[in-house]
Amino acid sequence: MRKILSLIMLSLILVFTGCGNKEPDNPDPVIDDAGEDEDEKDETADSDTLVKYQLILDYGFVSEETSYAEGDKVEIHYNILATDTDYSFYTDSEDVELKQKYDEKKGYVITFTMPAHDVAVHVNSENTMEYYYPGGFDDVPADAWEELLKYVGSRTQLMGTMPINACMADVTEDGYEDICATFFTGSGIVTRMIVIYDMEKHRGYTLSHRGTYDYVIEDIEDGILLVRRIDFYNEEPDVTGTVVISSGYPIFIEDVDMLKQGLSYKTISMFGYCAEELLPGETSSGDYLSSMDFRYVREMLYKVSGIFYGTDMAEEEVSYGPDREPETLPTSLRRMPYDEWVYLIEEVFMEEDSDNLFANLDDKFQGELAVYYSPDDDYIYLEQGAIGDIIEWNLEAISQEGSRYVLTYDVFGFEWLWTAEITIEEADNTYGYSLVSIEITDEADDVDWAR
Repeated sequence: MRKILSLIMLSLILVFTGCGNKEPDNPDPVIDDAGEDEDEKDETADSDTLVKYQLILDYGFVSEETSYAEGDKVEIHYNILATDTDYSFYTDSEDVELKQKYDEKKGYVITFTMPAHDVAVHVNSENTMEYYYPGGFDDVPADAWEELLKYVGSRTQLMGTMPINACMADVTEDGYEDICATFFTGSGIVTRMIVIYDMEKHRGYTLSHRGTYDYVIEDIEDGILLVRRIDFYNEEPDVTGTVVISSGYPIFIEDVDMLKQGLSYKTISMFGYCAEELLPGETSSGDYLSSMDFRYVREMLYKVSGIFYGTDMAEEEVSYGPDREPETLPTSLRRMPYDEWVYLIEEVFMEEDSDNLFANLDDKFQGELAVYYSPDDDYIYLEQGAIGDIIEWNLEAISQEGSRYVLTYDVFGFEWLWTAEITIEEADNTYGYSLVSIEITDEADDVDWAR
């Protein structure tokens, strides 16, 4: 009997304690038909139901995400920046407070806490450049203004081009006023450039060094267009000078005073090239040019022709010998009517017989520099290859005695080479002056490479 009671008690203990059905401490996960852990499936479902709101940005903003949950910290960057421009950032949401700071690498950094709705962030920009107004748009003829705008519109590819000021001045030095205007142009990198349009020749010139200098028309003084050059990075002080047309291109020069002594920049340039290329001598002999090596004359003629006739680009096939294939090379091409060439030689350089020089002309372009006659159209052609030269002049002084001027030039290569005094005289020709003499007053020890 006692044995039977013990067995009954043991059975009851096993039933109530569940020893026969006890689960292990680390049960195997239950996998559904798709092979997913039920716990992971529940967690994913919770994430998918998290509400996120859209971040709507103007062009130029950058953000890692396009949607955020309520309470998330949002950080966006704006780095499309222009010089002389103030930026302001704002949102249409009254419950959003934008905080901003500036970072050298990221640009403007804007942060805020995401509310329980979509947020749009906008940007406004305001130009703070200082403008100069020598003349208003009403001060220029309507037809000139229309031609200028057509010229700019056909050649400017930048966004946001608009005029700032305009005036009339004879920049091309042909006795007729040109329309001159400052334009504000660009998006991102914003620049100010000067455009000059020659109404007589229907040709335009643009003075622009985007990302290096800005140019602004400042005033007109004694008929000279005054231009302010502004360093793009504000590392150099502003400089007031003028713009002139040299060899068909506009250039900025600082020395305005030299133009106030009665000589045009074309005249100064023409005899500056003589200082670079021609040997000492006097024109009174009547054979000054024809008596020297023609290679010096050829260089001078090429440079002088560019002042009055401009430059076009061309391609020439050049042969270097029977054993080599010809090469097609870019060249700078200038040309002048044969009669004009004779006039220049005889009236400015006082050659008694230009045929003495004509005999020295090249047959055709040979690869670097050539001056040759084309009977097909009765033009003198002047071509220079891609190498060119590195010699340049700098006017140091002008003195006048009666109808004669003495122009003192320093000539440079890699360094100073020589100083030349050019004497010219007022003359009744279309150039206004004729050459009298060239004298080298000082020179470096070794200038053979330049001669």
